[in-house]
Amino acid sequence: MANKWEVFVMDLGELAEGKELELTIRTLNDGLHKYTYQRAKVEVSSKLDQFADSLQVRLGRGQLSDRKFSIRVIERVERLPARYR
Repeated sequence: MANKWEVFVMDLGELAEGKELELTIRTLNDGLHKYTYQRAKVEVSSKLDQFADSLQVRLGRGQLSDRKFSIRVIERVERLPARYR
């Protein structure tokens, strides 16, 4: 099943294609964990069929962008120091 993600950016230029990016994304999947955030290394593409998951983009003040992307989550990034895990 494909996942739906959302990201907040100030400018669409922050979503460089063909590069590994580290972004804070949140899930839009239905269920208990909907709207939970996580930091992850990802790859994005403007070709909607390139990756299985979809990415919705919101701009600075929460405006929904009309541009859509596909996304591949490479790995989750743990931001807490080891002593707090």
